[in-house]
Amino acid sequence: MPPTILEFMGQDHDRLDEIFKKFQTIKRQDVEGATTLFKEFLTGLQRHIVWEEEILFPVFEAHANMVEGQGPTTVMRIEHKQIKQFLDQIHDKIAAGDRRTENAERGLLEVLTAHNVKEEQILYPWIDNAISEEERSSLVTRMQNLPPDTDEQASK
Repeated sequence: MPPTILEFMGQDHDRLDEIFKKFQTIKRQDVEGATTLFKEFLTGLQRHIVWEEEILFPVFEAHANMVEGQGPTTVMRIEHKQIKQFLDQIHDKIAAGDRRTENAERGLLEVLTAHNVKEEQILYPWIDNAISEEERSSLVTRMQNLPPDTDEQASK
């Protein structure tokens, strides 16, 4: 039996959270290691957002007969934009050799924590209930087969 959307996406949330915590722990002592970890986190989170916006949300919206601009996926997309702004701030500072990313990190974690809770407690279970096991299996396979360095432009 394929994993549920909640299981699959929740595991990715946990994986990304761990990478970010490691980045925060070593960013001042190991600049090179921290840069590598942040790149891994950034790439992984961008891929996760593509999974949602390009694969999961359209299927869910079709099943739920949601009109564009309405429903929980609209809120998730708005929050994705906020998340990307914080990621860009952190990325730009790191690229410039500046490790003082605490303000952007706090903002990111504030949005991301609330965002993940909404997804894991409401949206993912809703998607799991709206689709068949075959559809879920197909969606998980599509997400797994998406190249790791995929960004939004590459998926359109």
